Amino acid sequence: MKQPTPAQQATAAARRDRIRTLAADLAAMTDDQRAALADRIGAVVTIEGHPLSVGNTMMLAMQMPTATVVGGFRQWKRAGRQVAKGQHGAGIWVPLKGRQDAADPEDSQYDDPAETVSTSRPRFTLGTVFDVSQTEPAGAPAEAEVTA
Repeated sequence: MKQPTPAQQATAAARRDRIRTLAADLAAMTDDQRAALADRIGAVVTIEGHPLSVGNTMMLAMQMPTATVVGGFRQWKRAGRQVAKGQHGAGIWVPLKGRQDAADPEDSQYDDPAETVSTSRPRFTLGTVFDVSQTEPAGAPAEAEVTA
């Protein structure tokens, strides 16, 4: 697997720090400020039709106030659209699938596997999403080709 260059690592670290700062700013807001921010942007859904969490909606409102329908690079590709060249996405927190452990390993032979309990805290990673306004139909000519 190709390793990122030091410049790419520095850019990624700066982006993570910026998102953490946004999350801290969001946590420092009063309930009234959060409600006003959520009302301003309204409901934002993913390309698959799932609504974003309130926290991610507010994170998105702080970065991209006009967002309506968002998706990741691959999600847009599967939907027959492509992210336009030069577009920058917004960062949101994406939950990682947690490992499911039996509540008590001693009794696991008697437990129904469907009733296992997660013993770890939920974990999140930073994901990048693009608004529908930042995409174009797949196969559309690039701007440079249109003007040529």
